[in-house]
Amino acid sequence: MHLRQSSGWGLHPFIINEATPLTKLPWNLEFVSAPSFWPHSRGGGAVVAVIDTGLDIDHPEFSGRILNPRNFSTVGNTADVSDDNGHGTHVAGTIAGASCGVAPEARIMPLKVFGDAKVDQNIVDAFNHIYHYNKNCAEKDRVIAVNCSFGAGYYDAIMAWSIRRLVDSGVAVVVAAGNQGDGNPETHEVFSFPAYIWEVITTAAVARDGSVAGYSNSFDGIDLAAPGSEIYSAWPGGGYKLLSGTSMAAPHVTAALALIYDQWRQREGCWPTEAEAAAVLLKHTRKVSIDPFLIGQGILELGFVNTRWPLYRVQLGAYWNKRGAEISSGLLQGAGFKTYITRY
Repeated sequence: MHLRQSSGWGLHPFIINEATPLTKLPWNLEFVSAPSFWPHSRGGGAVVAVIDTGLDIDHPEFSGRILNPRNFSTVGNTADVSDDNGHGTHVAGTIAGASCGVAPEARIMPLKVFGDAKVDQNIVDAFNHIYHYNKNCAEKDRVIAVNCSFGAGYYDAIMAWSIRRLVDSGVAVVVAAGNQGDGNPETHEVFSFPAYIWEVITTAAVARDGSVAGYSNSFDGIDLAAPGSEIYSAWPGGGYKLLSGTSMAAPHVTAALALIYDQWRQREGCWPTEAEAAAVLLKHTRKVSIDPFLIGQGILELGFVNTRWPLYRVQLGAYWNKRGAEISSGLLQGAGFKTYITRY
């Protein structure tokens, strides 16, 4: 199923099936090795914005972890983010659901943009809202990543500028690749905006066996892939459903960024830049022999933990005489540093 609004914007779910509560972790969390990252971070309250159809704010999966919901559509008042579609709730569940989320302690800022004919403007308003919100909020409440499981068949210059400004301010923007694929890397489905602009992190979908999902778009702008088929997550009314599509792949990556941002802040005492976070994210990929036009740099794999990042080098001035170099080297060695002397 490819849901479309009259403006031309579409969500990216593909198949919807009913689901019953699980007694174990959903397969997709095990597939990306989310539990292996949880000893380092489970999200730590990092705030992720979900620009979508709204959210079931009463769903127990999100209890106590919803921040500043906002409705940009004309359906209901500005605080009404009720989700009559289900797409936004499902996406948010994969990001931060208590039992079905990759980052189960992250917080969700639901921004409802679907529901009327002015979706284009609603999305731009949501991006701009995040930008101005971050300027005035407490540091711990900053939005660090945005999930965009939607796309349109045309370019929007104002939206592209809004995304660029947000990314430049340190916020990662994750976008679903789109569901018009045919499984052939030689045919490039580039008509899903904003998936093809370079500022965003574009996510393709893979199936349970690790193969590329046949519906997933392929082109040279794909950054990485994540599980997208038969994803178990929250549904309005306190329930759960299985959905498939690149819409379901993107929130895995958004959640991974919440984990990375939080771990970085624990170590460094500050948030990383978007470029720093994206670089660490792309280290957390499983390299497989699949064309990069289908999966980018690989499949999300949170089992990779580099305990040495980031690294720093202290540069000391050179000495004109050997004795000065020996004294300085001795002092550093006495303090536990490994040093060596180089003759110039």
